[in-house]
Amino acid sequence: MNDRMRARGRSAIYPMAGIYFIYTAYQLFKDRATNTGGEYVLFLLIAAAFFLVGIGFIGFGLYTMNKIRKEDRKALEKKDM
Repeated sequence: MNDRMRARGRSAIYPMAGIYFIYTAYQLFKDRATNTGGEYVLFLLIAAAFFLVGIGFIGFGLYTMNKIRKEDRKALEKKDM
């Protein structure tokens, strides 16, 4: 497999990982009522961290997909000339 295909696959996996992180954050936040005291704050902080990491993964994945798409367009335009 060449580097271009590997980069495309990697850029598609990042948003999926981000969705999983956001889902995990939701599950942690949903079960917050079962925790008390220090555990409650800890679970809220962990859920917030998972949510932010998930958003970061999705953003980075979309950014790399867009970057690869632009490079492919430039390569096609250069090839057509």
